[in-house]
Amino acid sequence: AAIQMSGGIAAGRLAEERKAWRKNHPFGFIAKPSSNPDGTRNLFNWECAIPGKKGTIWEGGLYKASFIRMQFKDDYPSTPPKCKFDPPLFHPNVYPSGTVCLSLLDENK
Repeated sequence: AAIQMSGGIAAGRLAEERKAWRKNHPFGFIAKPSSNPDGTRNLFNWECAIPGKKGTIWEGGLYKASFIRMQFKDDYPSTPPKCKFDPPLFHPNVYPSGTVCLSLLDENK
């Protein structure tokens, strides 16, 4: 599928990060741009999946693409992406708004 390239610097950065991710990423993890209705890729909206960690109650699970969505803005990487869970769930490091609670990513600093 073609990639929709709007958003200047952010789109270029996301395209490079996608290329690097496809070459080398942790086994079992999935992160990919979503598809637009016309079949092009939307670099600002990624679908993700995380495998359950071995030796935990989540082992063998794959927390799927429709479940975790990362949304990037035109000013990425200056601002961090939002991380949305569908259906919503409690995560100690992600606010319900999708803001990741990590001092390194604090948008107000």
